[in-house]
Amino acid sequence: MVSQISILLLLLCAPTLNSGTDLQPRCNEKDRSSLLIFKRGVVNHSKKLPSWSSEQDCCSWKGVHCHNTTSRVTRLDLNQQYLVGEINLSLFQIQFLSYLDLSLNGFTSLIAPSDTHASFSNLQFLDLSFNDDLHVDNLHWLSQLSSLKYLNLSQINLQNQTNWLQSMALHPSLLELRLASSRLNDMNLSPSMKYVNFSSLLTLDLSGNNFRTELPSWLLNLTSISNIDLSFNFIQGPLPKSLLSLRNLKSLRLNDNKLNGSIPEWIGQQEHLQYLGLSENLFDGSIPSSIGNLSSLIHLEISSNSLSGNLPTSLGQLLNLKYLSIGGESLSGVLYENHFSNLSNLEELVLRAAFSFHLASDWMPPFQLKGLCIKNANLGPKFPEWIYTQHSLEYLEVPSSNISSINDDMFWRLVANITQLNLSWNTISANLTNITMNSELMFMDNNNFTGELPHISANVVYLDLSYNSLYGPISPFFCHMFGRENNLDYLDISSNLLTGGVPDCWEYWKGLTFLFMENNMLTGEVPPSMGSLIDLIILDLHNNSLSGNFSLDLSNMTKLEFINIKQNNFSGAVPTKMPHSMEVMLLSSNQFKGNIPYQICNISSLIQLDLFHNKLSGPIPPCISDISNMGRAQRTDHYPFAFNLYNKGQELNYRDYGLLRTLDLSSNNLSGEIPLQVYSLIQLQSLNLSRNHFTGEISREIGSMKNLESLDLSSNKLYGEIPGSISSLSFLSFLNLSYNDFTGPIPVGTQLQSFSASNFAGNPRLCGAPLPINCTVESGNVGESKSDDGRNDGAFETESLYLGMGVGFAVGFWGLCGSLLLNRTWRHVYIRFLNHAADKLHVFVVNMINKFSGTQASSN
Repeated sequence: MVSQISILLLLLCAPTLNSGTDLQPRCNEKDRSSLLIFKRGVVNHSKKLPSWSSEQDCCSWKGVHCHNTTSRVTRLDLNQQYLVGEINLSLFQIQFLSYLDLSLNGFTSLIAPSDTHASFSNLQFLDLSFNDDLHVDNLHWLSQLSSLKYLNLSQINLQNQTNWLQSMALHPSLLELRLASSRLNDMNLSPSMKYVNFSSLLTLDLSGNNFRTELPSWLLNLTSISNIDLSFNFIQGPLPKSLLSLRNLKSLRLNDNKLNGSIPEWIGQQEHLQYLGLSENLFDGSIPSSIGNLSSLIHLEISSNSLSGNLPTSLGQLLNLKYLSIGGESLSGVLYENHFSNLSNLEELVLRAAFSFHLASDWMPPFQLKGLCIKNANLGPKFPEWIYTQHSLEYLEVPSSNISSINDDMFWRLVANITQLNLSWNTISANLTNITMNSELMFMDNNNFTGELPHISANVVYLDLSYNSLYGPISPFFCHMFGRENNLDYLDISSNLLTGGVPDCWEYWKGLTFLFMENNMLTGEVPPSMGSLIDLIILDLHNNSLSGNFSLDLSNMTKLEFINIKQNNFSGAVPTKMPHSMEVMLLSSNQFKGNIPYQICNISSLIQLDLFHNKLSGPIPPCISDISNMGRAQRTDHYPFAFNLYNKGQELNYRDYGLLRTLDLSSNNLSGEIPLQVYSLIQLQSLNLSRNHFTGEISREIGSMKNLESLDLSSNKLYGEIPGSISSLSFLSFLNLSYNDFTGPIPVGTQLQSFSASNFAGNPRLCGAPLPINCTVESGNVGESKSDDGRNDGAFETESLYLGMGVGFAVGFWGLCGSLLLNRTWRHVYIRFLNHAADKLHVFVVNMINKFSGTQASSN
């Protein structure tokens, strides 16, 4: 009976339920209209927002959330949808919208509401952050959001907002304000403002801006504030004691500023502080022991090159501490067990200072670390036993820590599952022949590792084994991956003792983007399969014994920017099958021959070309000016790495080639004149054409190469005067014009006279400082200088001139007379010539006399 009644009630209620569903209100028309206005501002909106169709209920559109009962739009969340275009703040007209998140997109402009007097009182959450190209011209529209509690405008361009603080102060209900990396410049109150009404503010993030002031007074009056982040600015001055008035402060991040003075003892009175970041500032003195009183502290970062002394043992009292980072070049001392005695919750320990450790060999730390970084310390010579007890490590970094030996079995078991291993700049001796590397990031350079190249697992992404003593062929390392997956992105095996040929199994390494194999003893030719490294950006094979024609087709390596194959034995023509992305070509000290190919001119992105010491001949192609990037100042972005370049008369080490523009064609057999197009490369910083057979004059257009720092035209066959425009090259710090045939005075200029005379030697007709040969004012010729025997060189030259004239007259006279005496035919012809000339002269004189006489008579 009961069950029958229940079924009957359900049947009676069913029509009512269905009727209620049918009457459920759809998306409000005004809300829908505002959303469609916003949609029109999105580029390619039909693909980016395909569900935003006029045929569908807007409550079902992607990112739109409606109230369950009223179906009014309350939330719009389009975070990280790769949208571009403009943000139309018509969205504010959605009456019940309380949450709007458009962060992590590519919007470039913002259109404020047309009704500047309207109040959109329901919006409480607004996030437009990380639209990197979004420029906001004014913030007046913020005044319409009277209920705003969360505002995030980080990583958008607010650099024109001089009154941003005034705009924010209109929102006393704000709980969280984030304006990180927004290009703000001023954080002081304007003259019209007496205070800032942030009475409810809990979190303030102004990190990554351009503030160059002391901590402002308004900030120190925010008594409710819990979290302050002013890191990565230029905040100056000492820490003010008024920070103590912020009694609710839990997080204070002041990393990477210009704060100075000592870290005060009163900092230990901030009893609620959980996060304290003071690293990378200009603090001096010692680390105060009162920091040990911050019993709530979870995260502590302190570093400065001017800090001195040892760590206070009171740090060992911080029971809740999870992250500890201390660094400074002048910090030193011995660390004992009581420095770590109560740090049972410590998860990450970072010590970058010259500390020594005095710990018992059987010491068991109270913590299990996830991360350990100890740099520039004295951990060795044996790898510390206590580190072997840390079984939860995710990263281990001990570079420059004076370690020379490891327990092979224990060490490789310890690091088998960690993500990052850094052993750089120690003197560790261990054989790697049968070791399998498994860490994602491995820095093992500058040690004494021996044996053959190790095996690697598919986990390894970054491997640096440079500057060790590894030996043997490299083929087993590369070709053992046959049929197996690998994710290696960066490989550096340079500066070892590796031998054999370059393997022909590069099709298994298509993910490589950086490959360094220089400074080994590799031989043979470069195999064609290396052309399959389509993601490669850097290729360095220099200083090996590689040979043959470099015929490798690199044109499919569309990301390749840097190639260094100098100091090998490559022959044939200069390689030209290069991608248009190429920026640096270092091909010097090989056996390349023939002309400089015109195809080089098609690589418009090239900024450095080094063909020094080959066997090239012919002229410089005039199309050299087509390499447009050599004439532009635009910086190129790249991964920093070390490389050597011959510049300014010496081998120099560089880590950044982004702004470097160089052209080196020296030590070849090039000939012809220097084409005018070379002088159009106005951004060149180094031009070296020395030790060739160039002829002609230096064009005055060289004065337009205002960025030249190094110019070497020595040991050619150039002639003429050195153009005066060369003296306008104000950045010139190296100049060599020696051993040519220049004439005349050296142009006067501060730069030119500061160079050594040897830089102008071998030009016998050149004069003026810095040469010891003066120039005469009248003729510009050499004069008035003394010879080695003390005689006046000018007088000697005058005597020589007269003597030469006399000898020349005598030779000419007797040459003519002797011929006439010895040859009768010539004598008759010569006498007839003289008679004819005498007759003509007589007639000419008589006519002139008669003409003169007639003129005189008529005038009388």
